[in-house]
Amino acid sequence: MTQRRDNYPEQRIASGRPAWAGSFRSPIRLHLRQDLHLVRKGWHMLTGLMMVAVFLSGLSRFHAVMILGFFLGFCLLVETARLRIPSLNEAVIRFWGPIMRTSEIERMSGTPFYLASALIAIGLFPKPIAALSLLFLACGDPMASLVGILYGKNSPKWSDGKSWIGTAAGVLTCMAVGAIFWNALPVKAWQAWVLTWIGGIAGGMAELLPWDMDDNFIIPVVSGFTLWICCILMGIPV
Repeated sequence: MTQRRDNYPEQRIASGRPAWAGSFRSPIRLHLRQDLHLVRKGWHMLTGLMMVAVFLSGLSRFHAVMILGFFLGFCLLVETARLRIPSLNEAVIRFWGPIMRTSEIERMSGTPFYLASALIAIGLFPKPIAALSLLFLACGDPMASLVGILYGKNSPKWSDGKSWIGTAAGVLTCMAVGAIFWNALPVKAWQAWVLTWIGGIAGGMAELLPWDMDDNFIIPVVSGFTLWICCILMGIPV
């Protein structure tokens, strides 16, 4: 009889490997990409907002990069180890199961990509742009996913299967975040307007680029570089 993914047997095979190793089975039930998965979205948003809050609270670029580098290194170590050691993979899945997907059982999760993009953004971009690019990731990405899952069934789709309505939600969310952000800074009204539109489009549509990269990595990097170039061309000192 075929075994369901969420009915993990306690017995182990002769080699000592968990019964799910190599077969995409999990010791607990994990969510699929098309699931609503509000816990993951909440965690995604909270993590980004906390990063930005700490960074803008007065933390220096050097210390921010050092802290992110440490967590990224530790995360990569755990990810590499769990994919090689079935018992560790089982333990990690049991602990982080509420925010993991089935697709991450036997491949790297999105967390290292999230940390890597934050490291690049904070390490390279001017502080306001780094913060805004991370806010796009924290707010725009989960909102696009949420709306796409709830209302995207009957929406036209892009070539990668993502819905137009989900993308629109991501763009509008990034634009709303950008409007609040730029209007709080000493820039001219027309500059804030231009940056709000360009930033919203870059942040909301970056995931559509035909690059085989995780959304957690591509959104802050693409939107950050786009906004930085725009600020340079418009003579905005950031």
